[in-house]
Amino acid sequence: MWSPKFLVPIIGLTLLAVALALWAYPSASDFSPSNPYWNGFQKTGAELGVAPLESPSSLLGRAKGTALIVIPYVPPSPSDLDVLKRYVDGGGVLILMDDFGYGNAVLAHLGVRARFGGDLLVDPLFNYKSLRLPRITDFTPGPFTEGVDGLVLNYATTIRDVGGLSVLALSSPVSYVDANGNGRRDPGEVGGPFPVAASAGYGGGTLILVSDPSILLNSMVKLAGNRRFLQNLFRAAGEGGRAYLDLAHLPQAPLDRAKAALAAARGFLAEPLVAFALAAAIAAVPLVILLKPNRR
Repeated sequence: MWSPKFLVPIIGLTLLAVALALWAYPSASDFSPSNPYWNGFQKTGAELGVAPLESPSSLLGRAKGTALIVIPYVPPSPSDLDVLKRYVDGGGVLILMDDFGYGNAVLAHLGVRARFGGDLLVDPLFNYKSLRLPRITDFTPGPFTEGVDGLVLNYATTIRDVGGLSVLALSSPVSYVDANGNGRRDPGEVGGPFPVAASAGYGGGTLILVSDPSILLNSMVKLAGNRRFLQNLFRAAGEGGRAYLDLAHLPQAPLDRAKAALAAARGFLAEPLVAFALAAAIAAVPLVILLKPNRR
């Protein structure tokens, strides 16, 4: 029979080893900040200084000077929608990137007329290796497009009914919406140009729409002017502003949830009082075991 003198250290070391393995093992989820592969955000986030954010509500009250990227692949709840509205009303820069997700729910709650089209944008002439990777070269001059010579999108959609928004970028005149996804233009499929990025002042802040979040991916940020365009968007937060990626509306695998829990635990344990109490408890455990009288 194992005695507590041996069980406690073994259990503790086992839990520590599991936690370290989970922390070190890279995620393979799309847009995950810990994913170093082509579909991840690790390299982009580190290069552009974008911090992951578990909950946008943590920015309420300090929205000014921040930019928040929201990729709504998970349906936002009514309370989530209210938080996003309060965020941009409070002076934040809300960068809503969507192609086939739930971005229109956010726009409806904000009372904005514009909508993400939801159909695939293709371009048989101006593209990067594939008609499903359209190349964008038509920009409206301004701070968001300064120094941007082109964008490469990846399975993007369009923005329709832009209304009072300012169009930042348009697809080419030969682009079209491939409604059935068969790779050829059929009768009834609408041709371009189409808005793929737009912006407007909203409340005390700024709303920016981009019809493809893929430009954030590790493999896409380096193409054409994608990096410069993102940098321009983040500068809307002002000098010394911070950019964040909302994780609450991205699908998360069990590994991602475990990493988030470990990050939260690390933050909690980093508090001075908690760290002192934990150190005292760890020091006391072996003393209690060693000083415990043996019973026969």
